[in-house]
Amino acid sequence: MSKSKTIWLIVIGFAVLYGIYSGINRHIEMDKLAHDLRYGGQSEKIAAATELMRLDRLYDKVQELKPAERIKAMYPLESIPGALTVSQGLILLKDTEATVRARVTKVLIKIGKDHIALLVPAMKDSDENVRNGAKDSLVGIGPGVIPEVQKAAKVADLRVPAFDVLVRVGEPSVPAVVALLTENDQDTRMSAAASLGKIRSMKATSALIKATGDIRAVRQLAISSLCDICDPRSTDLLVSVLSQATDNGEVRARVARALSVIGGPKAIAAMAGALGDFDLKVQSSVVGGFQRMGGPAIPAISAKLGSPSRVVRESAARSLERTDSPAAVSVLMRLTKDPDPAIRASAARGLGAQSSGVRPETLISLLPDGEEVVGGAAVESLAGLGGGAVSSLISVLRSPASDVVKYRAAEALARIGSPAVSSLTSLLGGDVGVARWAAYALGKTGDPRAKPVLQRLAKAQDKDLAAVAQRALNRM
Repeated sequence: MSKSKTIWLIVIGFAVLYGIYSGINRHIEMDKLAHDLRYGGQSEKIAAATELMRLDRLYDKVQELKPAERIKAMYPLESIPGALTVSQGLILLKDTEATVRARVTKVLIKIGKDHIALLVPAMKDSDENVRNGAKDSLVGIGPGVIPEVQKAAKVADLRVPAFDVLVRVGEPSVPAVVALLTENDQDTRMSAAASLGKIRSMKATSALIKATGDIRAVRQLAISSLCDICDPRSTDLLVSVLSQATDNGEVRARVARALSVIGGPKAIAAMAGALGDFDLKVQSSVVGGFQRMGGPAIPAISAKLGSPSRVVRESAARSLERTDSPAAVSVLMRLTKDPDPAIRASAARGLGAQSSGVRPETLISLLPDGEEVVGGAAVESLAGLGGGAVSSLISVLRSPASDVVKYRAAEALARIGSPAVSSLTSLLGGDVGVARWAAYALGKTGDPRAKPVLQRLAKAQDKDLAAVAQRALNRM
């Protein structure tokens, strides 16, 4: 072998030995750093964490620990402020344990206020946990992030998370989001208009009213946001939107709900004018809005009951169905005589919704109605009265009323349930016809006290009564 080859072999041998030595040394060093991070005193933990971050090995070493130990390993990072810690913290957000990620986020909130520029781009990281952690950290830092996040909102792939952060920061973000309403980019303006509604601050009202003059997509989002905010200053605009069909039904339905919250004469008059709207979503929203408003809307609703339009009259009657108000009772009583069965049914439901001022006899008078929708509504309302209606319904079963009326009375008693059981049981020893209806109702109450009574009746000499009792038992 030549002298030069020998020299090269020696050099290579030393290089290999050095590599092995260095690798062993690094391994020993990493183990020592990991040991110090886990078991050392505070200063040792800080030093170990600092060195592991410098070597970009913190995440790897932390992953060798149990979740509870990983959480403890995050505490020293709070004492190491700087860009490196923030960068490494973002890597640590990839941890599979939510509790560990939550601790990392607390660290980033504490040390990240001077490094917002590092956190903002992480909102589009390929790892979902990093994205969410970056957003949570920015929100936790607070209003100080707004300028950087506002810039990010203008960037296509950062727009959605940036607006999410601005919304979560809340009212302090309003000026920044309002400024984004004037951007040239349509998507940015749309996101800004929608975000202001999520923040729900009246400080955005004027800007949103102005934004309703923008292109249709921005206009509709601005209107929807005004509906979320419900600022009385937007009443005139919302009234205008509701009264014409230039905007779609979804938007106008939201407007109706908003006006019901804002209230006032203008809002009520506009809603009353939309009771017969061609769009069923709008109609339904107006009805629901009036039901929520209650007493203040009753005069306007009552006036519409005289409309020549059947649609308007029926919508007005539906508006009274859940209106619990003494002012509604007299109107509803009058509607029980209306020739339209849909309106009579609304009257029955409305009377059942009253907390006072309605006697069961009023609803019982609707049980003979030839329209099932009316009779069914009366049954539903009587059942809603609970024990207070039992005595009057028992009287119906004892009366010479028709089978239809007795059937409806028995249905109401069955729905009342347990409070009616004793009274129904008291009917079983008398008239057989009355006993049949009582047995029918008892079986549908579902009350366990009815079972032994029905078992006895199933053996009654009257075959019809026995059959009714047996069918009732089969249903239990």
